[in-house]
Amino acid sequence: MARYIGNPVVTNNVFTGDANHVHTQGTPAAQWVVDHNLGKKCAVTVVDSANEVVIGQITYNSDNRATLDFEGSFSGKAFFN
Repeated sequence: MARYIGNPVVTNNVFTGDANHVHTQGTPAAQWVVDHNLGKKCAVTVVDSANEVVIGQITYNSDNRATLDFEGSFSGKAFFN
C-alpha cells in the first residue's frame, strides 16, 4: 500500500529545466561570437533570415561562449540548448 511521505524536493538550478538561449544576428557576418551563459557546451542549430538551416564550424571558447564560423556572411538566429 502506498503512503504519503511528504512534498517532493524542488531544486532550482539551470539543469532542472530545458536551459536554452536564442541568439539573433541582425548584422550579416561570417563569424558570430555568442555568449550564451548556459554553463555547458551546447548543441547549436543555426538558421538564416529565410529560416533555412545553415551548417558551419562551432568552436567552444568556454562553457559560456561559442564562436560560429560560416563560408559567407548572413543574418539569422542560433539556437543553443
